[in-house]
Formats: sequence, structure tokens, C-alpha cells
Amino acid sequence: MKSFLSRGWAITFVVFLVLLIQVIPIMAQGITIDGSFSDWAGKAAMVDPQGADDETSPSRADITEFRADASSSGLYLLMAWDDTGFAGGQSTTAGITLQTAGNAYYRIYATAQGNPGSVPLSSLDINSCTNATCQNQTDVCTGSGCSGAQAGSGTSWVDPFSGRAGPDCNGANWGTQDTAVELYIPWSHFGGAPGNGQFVFLQLGSYPSGPAQASKDNTGPNGVACRNHNGTFQCYRSTPTVVTLKSFAASSARMNPAGVAGASGLIILFCAGIGAGLRWLRVPGGKDA
Repeated sequence: MKSFLSRGWAITFVVFLVLLIQVIPIMAQGITIDGSFSDWAGKAAMVDPQGADDETSPSRADITEFRADASSSGLYLLMAWDDTGFAGGQSTTAGITLQTAGNAYYRIYATAQGNPGSVPLSSLDINSCTNATCQNQTDVCTGSGCSGAQAGSGTSWVDPFSGRAGPDCNGANWGTQDTAVELYIPWSHFGGAPGNGQFVFLQLGSYPSGPAQASKDNTGPNGVACRNHNGTFQCYRSTPTVVTLKSFAASSARMNPAGVAGASGLIILFCAGIGAGLRWLRVPGGKDA
């Protein structure tokens, strides 16, 4: 029986855990807003799906990724730009579009500037929008006027595309590091926290010509969803069709086929492992290891 446990169940259990990790939402953890980003490790992330150096006009508009986490009190966000310096008075703005469970939209802007790059709280600009494109925006608050909001920034964020060949960036250590800002924003600036079982959905874009313009670089339909589950928030990579923002129980018709296949594969592999172990037990003369 020892051999069965070690060869059958143990292998199956390891495979089960590896697959399960890929579909478990990331639970909210404590983040300190201080410009040091080590506490963002393992948070729900969306790396620019268009790849490295995909925005060259202007190159300072190139964004690399964003991350999100949440608690019952507010939303934690991280945005990263490819450049680590913005010399000559140049600056560039990135913005995260937030969709609530009630289909209200907000845009959260922050501006990278200076050399080395930094993103001050004074650059924070939160607007409400009439729709997902945010063509019509109304100011909610800016800078320190966003009560309870915090910002920390620096150029120590590790570039997710480290090692690329083409130098299309500005600033020191551009090949391995990015300018990044971490933000904490209370839910009150978005009409309140999501209710139990509800989501917010987040997408990142770059707006070098200002908030009223169309994005120059963005994560497309991809983003991060954060769900309130009995007061505990779970954030994970998502697309608008993977989740229903009003409820976690999305129908299979609206789910990402890859997600369905992944869950089905997990169950099939787990059952297959059990079957393999049982077949070993039936082998005549089977012995313990």
C-alpha cells in the first residue's frame, strides 16, 4: 500500500495542485504604499499582451503591465511604464478604466515624469465616465483632493520583457527596470465597494496626449477582475466574458473556453490518476516499495 500512495496518489495529488493553482483567485494581502514594490509579488497581473516596445509614437507612451488587489476599504493598483526617465519636460499619462457591477465607469489617471521617473500623488486624476470609452468624463477628484488616496513610485519595478533586443526606451537601466506607481484609492471614490458576490473589472491604457484622447497602448479586452466574497476580495486575470460582473456564477456560454477546458482537464487528470492507482493495486504480485 505504501507504493500505491507514493506512486499513484502522490503523483496525482501533485498534478492536481499544480493545475488548481492556475485557477484559484489571488486573495487580497497587505500592501504598503511606499514606492518599494516587493509586496506586489504574486498579485493579479496583466502584462501588455502586445509585447515589448509595441508603442513607438511616442515611445514614452509604452506601458508594460498593471496589477490590482483590493480590500473591504479600497482598491490597490500598480501601473508600469517602459521608460525609467522622462527628460526634457516630457511626461506621459496612463489610466485604468474601472467598470462596476452596476455598469458605471471610472478612469483613474496617473502621470509619469522627471528623470529618474516618478509619479506624484498630485498627478492622480479620477473621473467618472458615461460609457466604457470614457469619451465624456466628469471629474471626481484630483491629487490630495482624493480623500484617503495614497501614491508611491520609483524605477525599481522589474521589466516583464527584460532581455529584449531593441533599445527603444529612455532612462537608466531601461532594459531591466520600469517606472511604476502604486496607488491606494478608497472605494468611496467609485460609489462604494462592490456588494457581496459582485465584481469590478479593470483595464489599462496609455494616454500621452491627455485624458480626453484615445489610448495609444492598452491591454485590449484583457484585464483584472476583483470580486467581493463575503468581505474578502479576490483578484485575478480575466476578460469581460469570463465573469458576470453582477454575480460569480457566470454561465458556461459566457465563460472563456480555455477556462472551461482547464477546469475539465483538472477533473479528468485527477480521475485518471485515481484509476491508474487502482489498476496498480490489481496487478498480480504487487508489492510495497
